[in-house]
Amino acid sequence: MSYQCSNSECANSTAQLPRQAAEKFDYICFLCGTGELVEPAATLDDLLEKVDILPVSLQILPRLQILLNDDNSSLDDIATTTRTDASLVSRLIHVSNSAFYSLAHGGLCSSVEQALTRIGLNKAYSVVGYVAAKQVYCKYLTLYGLSGQKMWEDSVRTAFCMENLAPKIFVSSDSYEYPDPSIAYTAGLLWPVGKMVISQFHQNGGCSALDDITPPLTPHDEKNILGFTHLDVTLALMEKWRFPSQMISPIEYKDNPLRCPGDRPFACLLSLVIASVEAFPVEGDDQEIEELASGFSPDSETLAITGIRKMEFIEVVWQSIQFVKKGTVVGRLK
Repeated sequence: MSYQCSNSECANSTAQLPRQAAEKFDYICFLCGTGELVEPAATLDDLLEKVDILPVSLQILPRLQILLNDDNSSLDDIATTTRTDASLVSRLIHVSNSAFYSLAHGGLCSSVEQALTRIGLNKAYSVVGYVAAKQVYCKYLTLYGLSGQKMWEDSVRTAFCMENLAPKIFVSSDSYEYPDPSIAYTAGLLWPVGKMVISQFHQNGGCSALDDITPPLTPHDEKNILGFTHLDVTLALMEKWRFPSQMISPIEYKDNPLRCPGDRPFACLLSLVIASVEAFPVEGDDQEIEELASGFSPDSETLAITGIRKMEFIEVVWQSIQFVKKGTVVGRLK
């Protein structure tokens, strides 16, 4: 982390002095003699420039989605896009050779084309997302008191629920455009990625003011110390990597979905799914659907806006637990 003078009229106010220099002069500017040598305030742009958190496999999701939704796209087009990340290719081949897929097809495959054919193009987007999330959510987030495994499980479950519940949204208006399941899936998978970015920024020495924080770091603390929250980081990343605009407002308003100016049913669904995944963790006691239903009381207005019945919603949440517990997440990805 660099230091600069707090006196805006001093030439050192735009300097990038090393910590050793600041310590040598007891954090008092050696030019003006009055200003303090302080860390410059972190900006969202600075953070995005200094932290490269998204692997190529996540960056290609928007392009992959376009190809998979285009009837004129070929297997070669999709394979070419996938090849931009060598680690993704090897992971896809590994997944396609897992018992989950190989038992049905027999033999081993050795190319990305074979892997995509075996997995199925209709599942390719989800598989790429799960693999990419495994690459991103792999480290312990000390600031948030979260393990990478826990964050990955929660994001995968949220993505699973969003993908399966989005088609069940019911709105009486003929003008309503229902969210694409792949967009709903991506929103569920990536909404917490800002936590990973802030965590890496801190681990790289980006902000010593975070050193004294007692986990978990809250959005209130983020705003006070950094000037922005992990949700702001997530939204900025999505804009930077050109993810579909339909994802932005539901994520932005996930904590207050009834005020979402965009796709309110989508925002309400995301809010409910995130809350239910948090309420019923994978590592908890095994529960039947009826037990989940009795233990979860969603906001009635929020649920009503989605048009989804409570038991229908709870059933998918329960399925998401089994999805992770039983290792059906694309052949375990381990």
